[in-house]
Amino acid sequence: MNKLLLIGPSTNPIHLTNFYDLIKDYFDEILVVSSGEFELCQNIKMDFSLSNPLKLAKNIKKLRKIIIDFSPSIIQVHQANSFAFITSVANNGRYPQVLTTWGSDVLLLPKKNLFYKRLVAYSLKKSDYLTANANYMIEAIHKLVNKPVLLLNYGIDYHGIELPIKKEKIIYSNRLLNPIYRTDDIIIGFAEFVKKNPDWKLLIAGNGTEEEKLKKLADSVLPKDSFSFVGFVKSDINKQNYLKSYIWISNPISDGTAISLYESMGYGCISVTSDLPATKEVITNDKNGVIAIKGISEGLERAIKMNLEEVQKINKEIIITTATKEVNKKKITDLYDEIIKNHD
Repeated sequence: MNKLLLIGPSTNPIHLTNFYDLIKDYFDEILVVSSGEFELCQNIKMDFSLSNPLKLAKNIKKLRKIIIDFSPSIIQVHQANSFAFITSVANNGRYPQVLTTWGSDVLLLPKKNLFYKRLVAYSLKKSDYLTANANYMIEAIHKLVNKPVLLLNYGIDYHGIELPIKKEKIIYSNRLLNPIYRTDDIIIGFAEFVKKNPDWKLLIAGNGTEEEKLKKLADSVLPKDSFSFVGFVKSDINKQNYLKSYIWISNPISDGTAISLYESMGYGCISVTSDLPATKEVITNDKNGVIAIKGISEGLERAIKMNLEEVQKINKEIIITTATKEVNKKKITDLYDEIIKNHD
């Protein structure tokens, strides 16, 4: 009986949900231990904070008991931060452990200070297998540990997509409304863009710590009917938003190759993104998307001048070879096959 203990953040559940959808059919039983509620299977909520040493010791003990009682075939943990650190201490090599990195955990956290650098390095070293969604992330990991890393993303649902995909004059932003994604710059850039292009709309999905601040900013700088905030949307609505939007925009300070980038490409948008190494592994500037090197407004202007149908053709080929659920499901299940074979 194959059993998975899946550990990671679920305060905003989209990443954990996408991963769960990818691997759920492989296991006979899955238990999720997470920072918030997870509705898709049995779930234990737990605090993964490092701020209180006494609570930290209690939580390590709690997770150790969960691990021993559940006796998983594999522990799959997400993010090389407190989640992987606490898991590594609690597991202590009892069961094979796979660590899936997300981006900022290996790109930014080690640069914060020596404590976090050592925490990330410890988490990577104590995990038996590692995955990342961009070669740039793999390079960052190799600066901390010398281990193989599987290049893996969660994949997108690509069934029934036929080209060309007709679009409306909508710019879609659906990253978390947290400082790292710089949605304020998107709003300010769109304010400049919409002066010359008044028939375009900005659609902002998602939630986060800056939601109210961003709504006030939009109210102050944008025409009243040129934008809307729709909150966190479920996957079917998210997909429909992609399909009708001409442009998808993302402006993080740091990132791996986000699944939302692949979704935007697969669902026919022209993607406008910040200038990041991982993004440039997928987007060739002005060929299949736009790297907004000179700012948001200028990037949007370039995007509306591109040949939409040509961009869609190029991106379809990228998606079907690297970013479907089928391609990535095979990658991760092949790894799980190897793990279970080696630990029988």
